Amino acid sequence: MRKLFLRFYLTVVVCFLASGLLIGVFYKQMLERINRQYLNDVFQSTIIIVENELGALPQSLWHDEITRLRSKLPVPVNIEAVEAYQLGPALQQSLMNGETLYLPKRNIYIHRIPDTQLAIELGPVAFLARLDSVSWPDIIGLILMSAALGIPTWLWLRPFWRDLLALTRQSRALGRGDFSARTELEESSPLEPLSGTMNRMAQDIEELSSGRQAMIDAISHDVRTPLARLRYRLEAVKAGAPVDGFIAGAERDLAHMDQLVEEWLTLRTLERPEMRPEAQPFEALPWLARQLDELAVTGDAIEFVNASGSDEPWLWADRYYLGRALGNLVNNARRYGGGRVRVTFAWQDGNAALHVDDDGPGIPVDARERLLKPFERLEGSRNRSTGGHGLGLAITAMIMQGHGGALTVGDSDLGGARMSLSWPSPLTAED
Repeated sequence: MRKLFLRFYLTVVVCFLASGLLIGVFYKQMLERINRQYLNDVFQSTIIIVENELGALPQSLWHDEITRLRSKLPVPVNIEAVEAYQLGPALQQSLMNGETLYLPKRNIYIHRIPDTQLAIELGPVAFLARLDSVSWPDIIGLILMSAALGIPTWLWLRPFWRDLLALTRQSRALGRGDFSARTELEESSPLEPLSGTMNRMAQDIEELSSGRQAMIDAISHDVRTPLARLRYRLEAVKAGAPVDGFIAGAERDLAHMDQLVEEWLTLRTLERPEMRPEAQPFEALPWLARQLDELAVTGDAIEFVNASGSDEPWLWADRYYLGRALGNLVNNARRYGGGRVRVTFAWQDGNAALHVDDDGPGIPVDARERLLKPFERLEGSRNRSTGGHGLGLAITAMIMQGHGGALTVGDSDLGGARMSLSWPSPLTAED
């Protein structure tokens, strides 16, 4: 704190003194210009008075007359010989030509009396001397003003330093691996935006760390199970069990691991910042009919409802990824539902939506947001025994984020869950 205060304080003081010096120089020059003009007028008037008074007297009485006039004139007056002043050729010529000269070293004005070798000397003027000097009161005033700047500097730096220490403690905690560390600063603090950024960063790191640990645990579990079955079947074949049964079981286990790897790679691809779906216009109803026909090959027919209000609607989306998202929802509805699946296409206020309803047990409200994260699955009716790796909904949610939309979970009028894909899209081929 001491170093920060001294650096900031010295910077303020130096800037203050520099600006004060510049302003003082400017003010001094302006004031000197005004004063010089005023004094020139006063001196010219004084010279005229002196010349008029001396003009009627012989030179032998001039010194006595000057002595008498000193008490009546605003500035000291004297008479000296021109030779008494050490002037250069140019100044000597100016003086002989009748000009009034100012000699700054002696702080006096001189003017030659016409037709003589004598000069009227005015000064020295104490006021002019004070303009070119710095007095002790001026120095003391500058010191007091510089010291006074330390009070607002301290008052401003103290909360700043306190907030900086809080951010330092948070960064050290993050460095030690404590990603739950957070810093709450007042909104008036100049470091509040930095605190918010660090808190968001810590939140992202914490979620990434927990997600990675969940991914490791889930992959370990989902890979270990089929590997254990493969080893068991291999030992059984070695012991004389039929090979046909081993082959069929091995194919199922390999397909299970292959599906896990494929979903995981898809998730990692969608997480890349540069990965963005390529939206293009296409006819919605023919595309949906093909998607539902392909999904119905492995199960019962899927109900479809066109609630868009158009007989020939168009959509803007990436057909591959949108089909992948719709397929994930339909497969989940079949896996966890009671057998009935309905897909509804709707459009309102520039947003398209695909709703997938099932007649299963539904999803608890407190688990809906959690299920959109990777490797998250429900216990009970929608549990691990029904299959799946907990990646389908996470992949679907990321696909919709890439479309500028969202995946939401709600209740279906069929009694089960409603999964809704929504994203901005016009209802025509024209963008």
